[in-house]
Amino acid sequence: GAAAAPPPATGKKGLKGGFEKFGHNMEKFGKELTEVGLGIKSGFEEILGLEDSDEENSSDLRSCISNMQSEEVNALKMAISHLDRDNHRTALNHLLELKECKTMEDVAFRALMAQYMMRVADSAMESSKTGVAVEAYEEALTIFKQDGLNEEDVSKATKGCVKGHKMIAIECEGFGDFRSAIEQRKRACELLESENKIVPACHQLISIAYNLGKVDEYDKSSVILSDACRKLFKGVSSLEYMPSDRLNLLVQAYQMRAICFTRMTKWKPALDQYDELLPLVAKQSGQGSLDYLSLTIRKAALLVTLKNYAAATELLRNYFQMADINGDSGNELIVEPEDHSLALDTSAAIDLKLGKVDDAILTFQKKLEFVEQHLPQDKEMKSDAMHKLGCLLSYKKNHKEALPLLQGALDTRKFLYYGRNKFLIESSWAVAATNQTLGDTDKALVDYQILLEKIDFVKDSPISSVIVQNSAGKLFFEDGRIEAAVSSFTKALEGVETQGDDVLKKNIMLNLANALSTKGDIDGAFELYEDLERMGKRKRNQLYFFTLYNKSLLLIKVGETEQAKEILHDIIETRSSKADDTRGNVYITLGILAVEEKKIYSGLKYYEDALAMFVDEHYDLSSITQTKKLMAMAHLEAKKYDVAITILEDALTELSQPGMERKFYHLMKAEVWNCMSKVYQRRGDHSSAKNFAKLALQTYKSELGERHPVTLRNVSNVSVLLLEEAEGLTKSEAKPIIDAAKYEMESALGAFLSLNDSWGYRFDVASLKTNLGLVAVWQGKPKKARKLLKQINDIEVPEDSLLAKRIATLEMLLEKLDKEKKK
Repeated sequence: GAAAAPPPATGKKGLKGGFEKFGHNMEKFGKELTEVGLGIKSGFEEILGLEDSDEENSSDLRSCISNMQSEEVNALKMAISHLDRDNHRTALNHLLELKECKTMEDVAFRALMAQYMMRVADSAMESSKTGVAVEAYEEALTIFKQDGLNEEDVSKATKGCVKGHKMIAIECEGFGDFRSAIEQRKRACELLESENKIVPACHQLISIAYNLGKVDEYDKSSVILSDACRKLFKGVSSLEYMPSDRLNLLVQAYQMRAICFTRMTKWKPALDQYDELLPLVAKQSGQGSLDYLSLTIRKAALLVTLKNYAAATELLRNYFQMADINGDSGNELIVEPEDHSLALDTSAAIDLKLGKVDDAILTFQKKLEFVEQHLPQDKEMKSDAMHKLGCLLSYKKNHKEALPLLQGALDTRKFLYYGRNKFLIESSWAVAATNQTLGDTDKALVDYQILLEKIDFVKDSPISSVIVQNSAGKLFFEDGRIEAAVSSFTKALEGVETQGDDVLKKNIMLNLANALSTKGDIDGAFELYEDLERMGKRKRNQLYFFTLYNKSLLLIKVGETEQAKEILHDIIETRSSKADDTRGNVYITLGILAVEEKKIYSGLKYYEDALAMFVDEHYDLSSITQTKKLMAMAHLEAKKYDVAITILEDALTELSQPGMERKFYHLMKAEVWNCMSKVYQRRGDHSSAKNFAKLALQTYKSELGERHPVTLRNVSNVSVLLLEEAEGLTKSEAKPIIDAAKYEMESALGAFLSLNDSWGYRFDVASLKTNLGLVAVWQGKPKKARKLLKQINDIEVPEDSLLAKRIATLEMLLEKLDKEKKK
């Protein structure tokens, strides 16, 4: 098909008469080219109509074309042919081949090339081939400026360039390629400034500043915005005389610059910018306008950062009053939902800074309801509100209410962020800590293991690795994993040294001391207790009394009972309220010591005092249950079996109330069942004792797992009951019972040995080997019994313990068996 001619420049005079006749009589021009021997065949004859033109330009153009090389003429022909078929890139490439040809030295031919470049550009733009269009416009503009052609040509090419660069910038921004978008807008701005179009150029500067912000280059963004502000004031003597289109841009530039200063933590310049901005917006759209109120909210948030809570509160009070009036009228929000959410966040932050936690909780509840209603798709904002509300409820010890919120926030954030994102870590820690508090040890252990693997690789983590290590150590300690607890506390103590947090450091020292005491590192534990006692002696705070109490437990462990009693009585007798949280446990310890000394009634009096502390001061069901178990065991020592059973049944009733279906309460019930088993065992009711022990064992298996140390200990307890049951039976009747007990004990022993903590579980191992030794004696196997006894004697067992008595029994029975064998 024939190529369309370049559009005529109506009313335009270019070189000596212009190009308005170009494009006519294409066929004649094609024939003329053939006659001069260029070998151009059909398809090129409709380029230009010059044969009948006597104008000097036409003559010059014919002359320069006649001197073109055949390949150059062919390139021109091919460009026109591809343009006709909308192959814009190929057409442009053929035209670009002619840039270096000698003919381009001719002004007339360059003008022709510029017109065809414009034609390629316009057609490519219509076909949405923006990149080709921009390149063609730029080539045409270069020629127009080089030859000084009329301003209309330059303006048209410039306009096309600007439009194309803006379109490419928008496309790049859509793809997130903000740096490429910046370069495109810079060129658009340069072209607009060349035509003295200040307002459009400033539009581009503001867009450049926005894109710089998207790549976190706020310093460069603020410089660009300042440049835009200077340009907007160009030719304007004062704000009063600034045109509205410039004023709108100035307001936008001021607002963005305030954001940049905020992002760069330049709080004072940011506040100054808001102070400069608000009067402009008030004058422009009024103090009740959306823009003004939005800026007011942001200024309030900045004032909170600067700790000017009074000024921030006043701004928010005015906003919320207007919002309430508007809401009562049945109108929509007076600001964007995101700004109202920021107002709620800022209000809650003020409440927290002023210690008004309950008010902050109410505010976050309002925010969560607001987000669900107005921003249902904003999962990030909803998870943030859920997390903060959950944390505050946990702070107020409403852990049951907090956990669903914290878990919901964590589940949402798992879909929003990658594994090492700081917000995901923050939520993971909150859920782990709450599960730990509620006694869901298994879930908390899994959460902490994941946290410990990731915490050191998280940039800008809101949760310190020190806090995570300390919390994990507590959980390991509670779960009986003493080596892991010591390791976590040690790492936490090493990390806290660089933080300058003296309170946290002391807390970690106490935790580590307790772990070392349990592990058997007596010297290490005493050293930490004494350091803490020395550091806390002047202030005598809560931690100081906790230290004294735990030190007394270690003294008891090493046989220094009298010294421990002195410390415990000092804690009871002090008038300081800081000792209140320790007194209940002190009464329990003194009660245990009294019962061990066979002072049963004295021990019961201490237990009653402890129970009163736990009920009256703050209702602590766990401590209450523990105290009742001890009271029952004291009555057991006094052979008051019915009283002991009544107390334990009362404890079970409390643990069976609605809402106590969680693992934490199940494990407490198992402990009570074990106590019931002991009472019935001493009473001589072996059947009931065995049934309660089995109830406890089944609970431990389901809640802790079959290879958990606590479960394994209860396997041993049930096996002992089976052995006792077998004692009153004939050998044939006893054999299957003893074989079953032996099998369970051997399995438990193997499981303990596989835990790779020979020191931590040494008494469990000694107990199981003692029982297996008794079975070997019963089976008449002295060699096996003697081998087990030798292994037991390698373990240092306290002389006055029940285990020591059982070992002595084994020795006696083995000696008796040896004598019988010798007869």
